Amino acid sequence: MFGWIHESFRQLVTRKYGKDIWEKIVHMAKFELGTESEIAHYYNDDETLRLVNSMANVIGIPIEEIWEAYGGFLIQFTMETGWDELLRAMAPDLEGFLDSLDSLHYFIDHVVYKTKLRGPSFRCDVQADGTLLLHYYSKRSGLYPIVKGVVREVARRIYDTEVVMKVQERKQEHLDAFVTEHVVFVITQIENANSVQQKSISSKADSQIDLSTVLFIRRRLTAWKLVPHHSLCHSLTDSPKIPKDSEPEEKTYPNATRQETRVTDLLELVHPEVPFSYESIKYYKNSLFVFRLKGLGDIVHNPSDEAKTVLLKGSMVFIDEGKYILYMCSVNVTTVRELIERNLHLSDMQRHDGTRDVIMLNQSRMSQVELNRTLEETTKKLKKMAQELEIEKQKTDELLCELMPASVADSLRSGKTMDAS
Repeated sequence: MFGWIHESFRQLVTRKYGKDIWEKIVHMAKFELGTESEIAHYYNDDETLRLVNSMANVIGIPIEEIWEAYGGFLIQFTMETGWDELLRAMAPDLEGFLDSLDSLHYFIDHVVYKTKLRGPSFRCDVQADGTLLLHYYSKRSGLYPIVKGVVREVARRIYDTEVVMKVQERKQEHLDAFVTEHVVFVITQIENANSVQQKSISSKADSQIDLSTVLFIRRRLTAWKLVPHHSLCHSLTDSPKIPKDSEPEEKTYPNATRQETRVTDLLELVHPEVPFSYESIKYYKNSLFVFRLKGLGDIVHNPSDEAKTVLLKGSMVFIDEGKYILYMCSVNVTTVRELIERNLHLSDMQRHDGTRDVIMLNQSRMSQVELNRTLEETTKKLKKMAQELEIEKQKTDELLCELMPASVADSLRSGKTMDAS
């Protein structure tokens, strides 16, 4: 596992039980002190399990409780180390957050650390009674208690609610060459004893907006159909012509109507700075087209006057001999802060949209910058303390020379004993 995992283990134990307990754990796990939690190092599973078993033996609690406690602390430690905004921007509800974990694991494994590991997979099913069925798949057996700690802490810290998790089913499946552990959790939201209304753990079905869209435009610049990226291949395979009964996605584009809707009723061209006409699009077809969305409507989860304008960025593709134009686009944001300012979440984008990786990569970079800044400040403080210590040492030497002969002072500084005469 990543060295960062071992470092979070160290943080958990030292904060709760002290450094002495951690040193005992390291000794029992047969690590040399200082080598057990190197962030840049990759530890094999046997080394990690050796460390966890030692934690259970020294602290005196079952391994399952160790993993569960670690799951909760993992979220806390992650949010403390610069990933707070990203986690809060993942999704508007717990269901969306859990459904986005696969993409987050893929980003960490393939983009940040470039290890191409086989991480766990998650899938949520909403039940009629409002509970969630969380399906957890992992090539590593026995780690499922981590999920319980993670989910409870996410619900508490990010969505300000409490949940109860129970294991409904646990089994081994042969999905490929590896044996996969499949655990099904039932997640139930605890009702608030106060009169304050709680946010549902599954509101995605009511509020999800797909911002990775394809806009079909006729030559007269009227919008005939708005569909998400995943419908593109289907639409083009069936027929490049737009069906007569096509309807706009009213939730994504609230200004669209069932009749022919002019593109200028929905969008305002920002770039390139040319008149918005068929000829201009044709001349600048290789340009990047950026539009400002008119009328927020339901495009954001919590519409407010402070919400910034949503920009769409994409390219124009001519089909059916130029009779129609496809505007393939995604929301134009590059940082978590820009998402938050627009009341958007990563789950509002298609999972394959490269914008998601750009946002997470920028957040990773900014977190590293913040960490480096903290280290630089610590280094400066240590240097200042060393300089002050050197000054005090010089003062002590001068005082010794004033109080006694130089030969005696030199002997005392070197640690030699002097006979009294």
